[in-house]
Amino acid sequence: MAKRSAQGLPILNLENMSKRILIIFTLLLAVSVVAVWGVYQKYFTQEKVSPKVGNVLESIYGLGTVSADELFNMRIGVATNIGDLYVKEGDQVTRNTALIKIDGHIMRAPIDGTVTRIAYKKGELVAQQVPIVTLVNLKLLYLEVNLEQQSVLRIKEGQKAYVSFETLRNEKYTGQVKTVYPRESQFIVRIELEKWPEGILPGMTADVAIAIGHKKDVLLIPINSINSGQVTRLRNGRKEKLAVKLGAIDGEMAEVTSENISETDELIIRKK
Repeated sequence: MAKRSAQGLPILNLENMSKRILIIFTLLLAVSVVAVWGVYQKYFTQEKVSPKVGNVLESIYGLGTVSADELFNMRIGVATNIGDLYVKEGDQVTRNTALIKIDGHIMRAPIDGTVTRIAYKKGELVAQQVPIVTLVNLKLLYLEVNLEQQSVLRIKEGQKAYVSFETLRNEKYTGQVKTVYPRESQFIVRIELEKWPEGILPGMTADVAIAIGHKKDVLLIPINSINSGQVTRLRNGRKEKLAVKLGAIDGEMAEVTSENISETDELIIRKK
């Protein structure tokens, strides 16, 4: 029962009123945050794009590994000690540069290149047929791409290849398929670039797209509108998630072969 004053009027409990006001304010604030977040998600984290008819470059994609055409491993036929070393790892040498002395004989470089490995130190005993010094010509490089049988059947000598290195994503380099050959149970495509970026070394990898043909007047949608094989389609004000079938894929665009997407539709893309 509420307390009353000497005049018979009820006495207000300010503490309880403050708690009620705080609770009401907290609820209103929570509702406002949810509403603002919903508006933000709807209008600021999404954008609409329309499919378009255009041309697409059909490509086969793979991961390429940089290799060197000229590599030399110096070995000896009998075990002996190293008399002297004239180079160190990282040195650039030219043909006939002195490398090591063994049994009074100076062994010289047969190629221009960079010393990438010295396995022994002066005076150490060298086992037979074990590489002592390794030279690599870092100026004669190519890419090896390992493809599955289904893909490699569509690769031919002379096809263009477009290459991007992980640390140089904003730059594209053009190359050409030179040969296709088997290696044990693998199928290798050799690609040579018209120009190599500075600093690329054997063992580095690159994304490779080998152009195998062009398709004209096909329906295209952005790659970033596809999520796990589905798109969010907006048609006549209705939003719906649909599975789509894709054909050729060219960088940022993909061909749609299924009939559930038309040029008049809009697709919802979530902004990053």
